Amino acid sequence: MSKMQLAAAGQKKSAKGSGANKAYNTLRDWIVSLEMPPGEDIDEQALGEELGISRTPLREAMIRLAAEGLISLLPNRGARVASMGISQLQEHLEALELAQRAATRLAAVRRTNADIERIEQLVLAFEDAHANGDVSGMIDRNWELHIAIGNACGNRVLAKIYTNLLTENIRVARIAMSYESFPSAEARHSHLENILREHREMLDAIKQQDADRAEELAHSHTGLARKRVTEYISHSAVSDVSISPRTINPVVKELSNV
Repeated sequence: MSKMQLAAAGQKKSAKGSGANKAYNTLRDWIVSLEMPPGEDIDEQALGEELGISRTPLREAMIRLAAEGLISLLPNRGARVASMGISQLQEHLEALELAQRAATRLAAVRRTNADIERIEQLVLAFEDAHANGDVSGMIDRNWELHIAIGNACGNRVLAKIYTNLLTENIRVARIAMSYESFPSAEARHSHLENILREHREMLDAIKQQDADRAEELAHSHTGLARKRVTEYISHSAVSDVSISPRTINPVVKELSNV
């Protein structure tokens, strides 16, 4: 193959990768922000036209998102945004807690100095995002922080399982951190203060190689998420009761579908 042919092939591959990455990032943002609600069917043709890409890179993006648990690919039926029913949330939070406790405990035992430096950087980055009122930044930094803890556990299989669960958990994190999902500013402030405190305490426990304390904090951290989801469903369900016709929040409808 000539140099010109190699260059053309490289450009074609780069363009294809660019289209797939664009679709992946855009869809991920829409799903995480709940702009595309749980259970929504995905019209691939309309979506491809909106993003200005062909079906192949769009399909690549959806396969990647399916592997992360954010999209469900249905045989001969296309795709839809992964559901968030109550029973599914219960199973997800149970699995997340077990993986989080195990990964955080092992991280306290096996962490390196480089791991500590990375975890500390992300604790500070989360605090900066919080100080700036950057909800998306908090969600991303929280995800990266716990992945860094998972990577410090010294077990690649556990780290991979934990990473997949953390990615599935991004939409739950949106409920836990966004302004619109709290009944009051005070409630949101109190919840986020608990997250900030536990991040600092987890960092300290991992630094001190206190495995018992690290696992205890990981357990409590998942409890914060479970408590927040329960409060959100309860508050939103009550808020949607009205004597006048009204469109029910699609996320609440999905969460309430047992």
